[in-house]
Amino acid sequence: MKPKNKKESTFSGTDESHNSRNATNRKRKSLSELDSSLQNTKLTWDMDPKRKSQIYEDCGINELEENSRDAFPEPTPKILMAISSNPPGAPKATARYTESDDSNEAPNVHPWIKNPTPHRPLNEENENPLKKRRKVCEDRGRNELFVKLSDEIILNIFTWLPKCMLVKCARVCRRWKGLCFDESLWKRLDMASKVLKPGVLGRILNRGVRVLRLAKAEVNSPLFINKPVDFPDLGVTKVQYLDLSMTVVSEAGLEELLGRCKSLRKLSLEHCALNDKICGYISENKLLEVLNLSMCQGITEDGLKAIGRQCQRLEALNIAWIQPSKEVVDTVVTSLTRGLLKLNFSGCRELLSDENVLQLVTTCPHLRELDLSDSTFLSPAAVECVADNLRGLEYVAFSRCYQIPPNTFVCLNHLVTLLALDVFGMMKESSLENLRESMSQIEINKYHFSSIARPTTGIRRTSVWGLRVRDQVVA
Repeated sequence: MKPKNKKESTFSGTDESHNSRNATNRKRKSLSELDSSLQNTKLTWDMDPKRKSQIYEDCGINELEENSRDAFPEPTPKILMAISSNPPGAPKATARYTESDDSNEAPNVHPWIKNPTPHRPLNEENENPLKKRRKVCEDRGRNELFVKLSDEIILNIFTWLPKCMLVKCARVCRRWKGLCFDESLWKRLDMASKVLKPGVLGRILNRGVRVLRLAKAEVNSPLFINKPVDFPDLGVTKVQYLDLSMTVVSEAGLEELLGRCKSLRKLSLEHCALNDKICGYISENKLLEVLNLSMCQGITEDGLKAIGRQCQRLEALNIAWIQPSKEVVDTVVTSLTRGLLKLNFSGCRELLSDENVLQLVTTCPHLRELDLSDSTFLSPAAVECVADNLRGLEYVAFSRCYQIPPNTFVCLNHLVTLLALDVFGMMKESSLENLRESMSQIEINKYHFSSIARPTTGIRRTSVWGLRVRDQVVA
């Protein structure tokens, strides 16, 4: 039907557009109200039991019986909650199971999911597994008292532990390992009479040991397993007082050990096998003060020359019973340092003569202790030479020097500093009593064994050269 005029048609078009806008606004309002109601409403999916058979027939399937093996078990409450909150279009498998499950039933998952794969729900901790580990460590650290202590306090506690316990404590954690192997805890160590496997001594020395006692120990080679080839200075140890008396060690082991010792002050190699290379390593210790080489084998004149030429601070030397040759004796009396204070050169037998004694007291005029025992070729001239040249002499021994008569020793009376004289095996008891009466201010035959340059004397077995090597004992 056409409008009658142009004005009427214009008003009619305006009314239609206005009505359409109102209808659109009403639809939008109803949809917004529906959305707001749906947000606060839980959707449930259910089926009318009266229409269940009709729906199955329309789908072309039959309803499963309750006793059928293909029937799925009843869903758990968790799955019911998942079904109620998630529509079938976006299912989630919340059940987890393992292949080691003893039951043969299917897992508690949705019936429409085939071959479900167990997975772990993602959360904040699973996305960053290190965060969970850090949290566990923080919770554990709050309950540990040692975490609250400073390194200085823990080191003070560790000073009361023996070395074997420190090694066990180093396995606790990285912090304890660094503290247990701190140099302040390993300054002194007593490994006497121990059997050291290859590489053990090297690890001990790398901990910064200063005082080390290895008397009567057995050291197996190699001493250092990891040798710094490119940087040899890194292998230099800090040991300063080393006792290897009667230690079972090969010449190669001694070379390996002494080649890394450059700061030795006192050294004892009693009853060890030496060579010129080892003597060369000894001479590299410029600060060496005490050296004990008694009963050592393999000492030559070249090795003694190197020691006497470079060890200018040497004060005490023991080279007794080294089975020297005539060349070695001549080298000793001419090559020793002038500042030597104590010398034990006993056991030369027929090789030491009066001329050698004269050369010796001329080379070392400041001797305070001198032991020339078991030199059977010495005559009274040797005693007179000692009395005339060594004005500061405090101790002298001529034991078993059978060619010296007892009345010769009276000339030592004018030595004001002389305190002791040993003449074992030289005279009978009656002659010894007469000598004591004539030398009343001097103690005669007081020391059976010489203590020159020896690390331990008497019953003191816990120290070397007066330095304690064993751990403190807690009463």
